[in-house]
Amino acid sequence: MQEQTSSRLTTQAKILAAARELFNEHGVESITVRHIAKKIGISHGNLCYHFPRKEDIIIALYQRVVEGMSAELGHFEPKEFRLKMLLGAMTASFRLQYEYKFLMIDFVNIMRRIPEIRENFRIIFEVRKQQFQAFIGALREQGVLLKTIPDAQYDKLLLHTYLIGDFWMSEAEILFVGEESAKAPFYADLAVSLVFPYLTAKGRKEYAEFLQMVK
Repeated sequence: MQEQTSSRLTTQAKILAAARELFNEHGVESITVRHIAKKIGISHGNLCYHFPRKEDIIIALYQRVVEGMSAELGHFEPKEFRLKMLLGAMTASFRLQYEYKFLMIDFVNIMRRIPEIRENFRIIFEVRKQQFQAFIGALREQGVLLKTIPDAQYDKLLLHTYLIGDFWMSEAEILFVGEESAKAPFYADLAVSLVFPYLTAKGRKEYAEFLQMVK
């Protein structure tokens, strides 16, 4: 029984790895479950035993991204939070998004096609908003972020960050000029830089230290 479970998990992992590669290269619409099955050398029926629909594969890949991002932020306690943690989590999220770039390029289509993902994304957004507000409060108390800026403006900072985070890949596919490996770092730097006008002198020092650390 344990061997069967292990074999099943291995097959699922192969399916997801192949799907991610094909989706990233060709997009969601042009890839079928038969393409995925052919890539890893299994039958269409065998693949459907593990994932009955292509949507199930997309959901599983989406969940991997969610789990990865939650791992970056979930263990932080507001009282122990530091600016470099926030900036580091943002930078890591862009690297993770690039690994699953089809989700970002086909973002709107996937949300329309798969209601489960759309609803989960809305729920996660509210959770992230609460986390962000707690982190902002901690950084203001530490003298890293300006206290003179209204709470509503910090809420807009979150929205600005989400706009870049959700749609940077589409812009990069059209306008970015440079090495492919430079895409995620370039747009992560853009997102991170949004916080700069909100920083105190102490905050700007920590910001500069973070930039040196990630170079």
